[in-house]
Amino acid sequence: MRREGSILPAEARDVSAILVRARLAASALPGPPPGLPDDLGTAYGIQHHSIDRWPDAVAGWKVGGVPSDYVERFNETRLAGPIFSQTVVHATESCTASMPVFAGGFAAIEPEFVLRLGRTRDEDRLYIGAEIASSPIPSINDYGPIAVISDFGNNNGLLVGPEIEGWRKERQPVTVVCEIDGEQIASRDIPVLGENVEAAREFLSALSDNLSFDLPEGSLVSSGAITGVHEAQIGARSKLDFGRFGVLHLELTEAKPLV
Repeated sequence: MRREGSILPAEARDVSAILVRARLAASALPGPPPGLPDDLGTAYGIQHHSIDRWPDAVAGWKVGGVPSDYVERFNETRLAGPIFSQTVVHATESCTASMPVFAGGFAAIEPEFVLRLGRTRDEDRLYIGAEIASSPIPSINDYGPIAVISDFGNNNGLLVGPEIEGWRKERQPVTVVCEIDGEQIASRDIPVLGENVEAAREFLSALSDNLSFDLPEGSLVSSGAITGVHEAQIGARSKLDFGRFGVLHLELTEAKPLV
């Protein structure tokens, strides 16, 4: 992996510039920028080059899966991208959260468990939530993990709901259901609540050591799609049911330019 201080090739810096401009303008691209790299290290180099040029602080990280078709090629099963402070929305069961996505680009809803890092692992806290995956690149997932990593991990928001008290002591399974526009899209039974959460934390901790970025106390970690990556359009309304842990409601809205 490319570490902080490594020299990023000019072509990779150009990729970063194209993606940052598109996101700032909330403008869709015709496809991935030319010159995407062939390796994950340079893709993370592009990501962190873009983070340095983004007008917001990193509040946490999304952890997602590498598609099975790419696992052998890259010898990796997970990837990460930044979650920015202004895209974090704290919700309750009584409100519908507005979550912006890029018009003409990619947009999807992913129910997830969200970890808030404590001073120690014993002080980590867990919440129900959702990642809002969105990119100026239409069908970005079709281009593989290089494109996803390069474009902030295909993230454009995090919805954080109620806390799951005593989550490490939970021994009963829970079923998570995703509905979009009144239709059940997917459901999944979770037999062991913290198993994937801990795996996501381990991956992110190793990545932060490798790439020399900080994971301060209070960082939010979106630990991976529970029921899948559910593509949806602007105006879509979703209900995410986490059983005894609570229900979240959200609506996809059109992202506005930041410049």
